[in-house]
Amino acid sequence: MSEVNAEEIAGKLLEEIAVITGKKAEELDRKRSLAQNGINSMGFVELLLTAMKNWNVNLIESGISMADVGSVDSLAERIARERNQ
Repeated sequence: MSEVNAEEIAGKLLEEIAVITGKKAEELDRKRSLAQNGINSMGFVELLLTAMKNWNVNLIESGISMADVGSVDSLAERIARERNQ
């Protein structure tokens, strides 16, 4: 399994958030929370599915925390840690 870095993951998450919210990617801020970027509970489920599909990471089983969704970057870092274990 090849390693992925949080930077690559954050980029993909921002692309997915743009699709989910209908916002332009440049309107999004990776330092802000998912909610501040327009993600609601259904959007969050879509991001969980994205993590599973793209990186084979099941964040529900691994015990995602509030800190993990504090920003797009923190979510990307969590996905990278799970993926690279």
